[in-house]
Amino acid sequence: MSGKSTYTEKQFAVLQRRLKRQRVARESAEAILTQKSLDMYNMLQQSKLAQKNLELALWASQESFWSWQAETDVMEIRSFSLHSESVSTWSGTLIQLMRRVHEDDMENLQFHWTMALHGNRERIEFSFRLKLDRDYQWVRLRGRVLRRGLAGEALHIVGTTKDITQQRKAEQSFHLMASAFASSREPMLVLTPNLIITECNEAFIELLGAGTKEQCLGVNFNELLTEEKVDQTRLVDEKQVRFESKVVTQKGEGKVVDVSLALFDTFQQASSYLIATMRDISDKKRSEIRLRQLALHDDLTGLANRNALREAVTKYANESQHFLLVFVDLDGFKAINDNAGHERGDAELQRIGALLTGMFGPIGEVGRWGGDEFIVVLPEQDIDSVVEKSQQLIKQIEEDVIYAKNTEMRLSASIGIAQYPEHSDSIESLIQCADAAMYQAKELGKGQAFVYEPGLYESMTQQISMANDLRRAVENHLLDFYIQGKYASNGELKGGEVLCRWISGLHGVVSPTVFIPIAEEQKLDRAIGLQALESACDYISIMESQQGEAIPMSVNITANQLLDSNFPDEAVHICSLSHVSPECIELELTESAFIRDEKQALRALTELRERGFKLSLDDFGTGFSSLSYLRSFQFEVVKVDRSLVQGIHKDSKANALFLGLVAMLKSLQIDVVVEGVELESYLPFIEQADVHLMQGFYFDKPMPYDQFLARHTHDPSR
Repeated sequence: MSGKSTYTEKQFAVLQRRLKRQRVARESAEAILTQKSLDMYNMLQQSKLAQKNLELALWASQESFWSWQAETDVMEIRSFSLHSESVSTWSGTLIQLMRRVHEDDMENLQFHWTMALHGNRERIEFSFRLKLDRDYQWVRLRGRVLRRGLAGEALHIVGTTKDITQQRKAEQSFHLMASAFASSREPMLVLTPNLIITECNEAFIELLGAGTKEQCLGVNFNELLTEEKVDQTRLVDEKQVRFESKVVTQKGEGKVVDVSLALFDTFQQASSYLIATMRDISDKKRSEIRLRQLALHDDLTGLANRNALREAVTKYANESQHFLLVFVDLDGFKAINDNAGHERGDAELQRIGALLTGMFGPIGEVGRWGGDEFIVVLPEQDIDSVVEKSQQLIKQIEEDVIYAKNTEMRLSASIGIAQYPEHSDSIESLIQCADAAMYQAKELGKGQAFVYEPGLYESMTQQISMANDLRRAVENHLLDFYIQGKYASNGELKGGEVLCRWISGLHGVVSPTVFIPIAEEQKLDRAIGLQALESACDYISIMESQQGEAIPMSVNITANQLLDSNFPDEAVHICSLSHVSPECIELELTESAFIRDEKQALRALTELRERGFKLSLDDFGTGFSSLSYLRSFQFEVVKVDRSLVQGIHKDSKANALFLGLVAMLKSLQIDVVVEGVELESYLPFIEQADVHLMQGFYFDKPMPYDQFLARHTHDPSR
């Protein structure tokens, strides 16, 4: 038993050793397997990392991977992104690919592909347009043959592709820019930041008169400019500058140039360059000088014009220099221009210009302000001496006699003088002061020189304001037309006179003695007269409709209106619109119309009488020639002025004159209306003269039509 037991123990020990060896071997094998697995895993991870890095590199360079297999004839294009796996952008056969290729690029593609398939070329690179979606895009394709067959044919080709559409557009733009640079008619340059010329076009070479481009390259641009230079600090701050300067050609000729420079920074501002363009503006500058000369001189007289005069006045004012401003306005020039012709008028302006230059040229600036107005600017001159010279000038102007249409005409002048800064330290105001002084000279009888006085300009301004306000009132029919009755001695109403009244929003109640002269001067009297006639017709029409009958109305007309050839037709038309007969209208006029043009006035009166209007001579007894007009013109009515009526009740001479005048008029079979009847004591003397129509405050004052109508509806007599 013991022997058997010993054998068993030996076998068990052997078995244990064997098991241990097996366990050690197994553990060793497992360790080796584990290491091998780890190595394989690490290699796989490195391979994946390398592949991912490759994909990221392709993504970063905006390129895609492509592969073509001969056995399937399929090309597959794959693109990559930062996070996702690769995506098949496009897959198809070569035939399908070529259907998307632009026809102009087909031949180039076939050539390169054939060289890769059957030639000895291992690498392939070309660009073509490929239609993706709706539009063509430029694609650059690069590749390499990986495997060839026994006959040398390519079996597998791989490579990268990239969308280069923007690059091609940039290249096209660059080529266009280069072409434009080379062919531009304006000089163009490329400069370094230090202003060294590195490139220039033919136009720049021609500008400098250089023989070759090489003579221009390497030159500092600022050295070519003889006046203003490139301000490099400003250029860096503003990126572009523009200025005028001069260059001197190789022939020594100076040329004025307009220079524009722009600073361009290259990628990441590692370096920069300048583009300069130049334009030869020498001819333009010469033209500007000529135009300035023309702009500062009057073509007709050769004198300084308004612009030059303003510059002279401004210069003296800026220098705080005392000076006189003399404003000369010709009197009678329009008549000469109209009757003797514009050529003679121009000759007179030239003569006046020469007289002014002779009198004031050596001591000041003489210019034509416009039309028949001249201005002289005289620095540091004594005003009394200038007044004396002005009076001498007027005499010289009046010496020339002009004959036209059997009429002798002479020019004269009204001169206004103002001082700087005594009368005004404002240029515009000073001119207005001299202008106001000139108008005051006209008011004093023309042919005079007048020195500005304080308040004169304000007075003229007031008159201008009133004239403008009156114009607005006339244009907007804002004038009122009152009626003053004409009565028999017993107070019976026989007729009425339409009188214009103006209540201004700016100036209040304005007397007719104030605004009627303004209206005549501003040529507004015609419109006022027509409006008065319209009112008279309206009043007659209303009176007839309300009372069954109407009184005749008289309307005042001015010389401007009477001498207007259109007035008779206009007057008849106004009457017809209200269905009023012209026989109901009496037109009153003064002798001023006959003084201006007696023949035309006679023709106008004859035509108005033929149209049916009754004619009346107003303000009789105040003029110098009234008696002669009674012989020449046929008036149905004469209105005796109030000045001949005043005092007849207490002055025997005044009464005798009045009685004689009325007797003379009656002997000529002219009806008489006496104006200005203010007192009852006048009536016996007027009745003694056998006058049957009277007008004045004794009977009534001018009043609005509705008041006038209401008064006479209830009480037809006074």
